[in-house]
Amino acid sequence: MTTIAVKETTLEKLKRLMKSRHAESLDQTINSLIESAEGVPPSMFGVDRQTKLKLTEREHEEFQGERTSR
Repeated sequence: MTTIAVKETTLEKLKRLMKSRHAESLDQTINSLIESAEGVPPSMFGVDRQTKLKLTEREHEEFQGERTSR
């Protein structure tokens, strides 16, 4: 674990965000902010990051069914 220094006002803002986002920790809150800043959607459903292949929900379910039956 690493400690970071922030101003008291920044800490209060993070605590408010943590509460409003129903986060369990400041770490979770900060990670959420980073993901938002990087443009990472909350769900990567249907997207293969390397090929940018988009799957329909049915295709996704079929694929998951094949993976679990192995």
